[in-house]
Amino acid sequence: MKVKIGKFGLVNNFLPYMYLEGDFEIIESNPREMAIKLISGEIDYAPVPAYFYLKNKEKLRHYSFCIASDGEVLSVVVVSRKNRIGDCIAVTSETMTSINLLKIILKENNLNVKLIPASTNKAEELLKLADSALLIGDEAIKARMIYRVVMDLGEEWKDITGYPMVFGLSTSLNIKDLSFVDNALIKSIEESMKKFDEVVEVASNQFKLPPEFLRKYFKILIYRLGKKERKGLEEFESRCIELNLL
Repeated sequence: MKVKIGKFGLVNNFLPYMYLEGDFEIIESNPREMAIKLISGEIDYAPVPAYFYLKNKEKLRHYSFCIASDGEVLSVVVVSRKNRIGDCIAVTSETMTSINLLKIILKENNLNVKLIPASTNKAEELLKLADSALLIGDEAIKARMIYRVVMDLGEEWKDITGYPMVFGLSTSLNIKDLSFVDNALIKSIEESMKKFDEVVEVASNQFKLPPEFLRKYFKILIYRLGKKERKGLEEFESRCIELNLL
């Protein structure tokens, strides 16, 4: 039986999986749905939102592969038609980690802003509900090319804490050790970095995004959970607990 591996159907997972080799079945999903599939056993190994991992870590084993940034992340942003946040932020339904990160950032900056949960992930629809919109992933990338970015959550987190922000990390249920899958992904990442221009070209054609943007984006993202990233994750957990978010 093939090991079922989850993959975000997003630009941020493109480079890590480009050269993945092994007898695996790849299942694409958005971050929120991926977490549900992992817990239910529908998927064996998957990147999940960092907040979900922290909330369920007694049930989960984590590995090296992650999605993080040490400063701006470009794909987790608040956008606006104006050059300010305003009184309200509409929040995409796909977020787990980013909404709680936003709450921490707003609190730290003494900003009294109302968050409006919405069932859409489209900037245009979110901006009908509020002055600004929190978007993640590919929708955030599209939105930043149309609207003003008034906050990059990775950059804000770095300014506040000095640490990288871990947005997602690879996990399995505690009862399974899928280190061999993680090793295969790390090898794929290393191969992608060796063939970086080729990866950018393929991604540009597939996602219809400028190569110059993808070069910057792929180099900004951190794909391995190192010492600094672990510290950042611990700091995120600590601040979530402090604000009763966990």
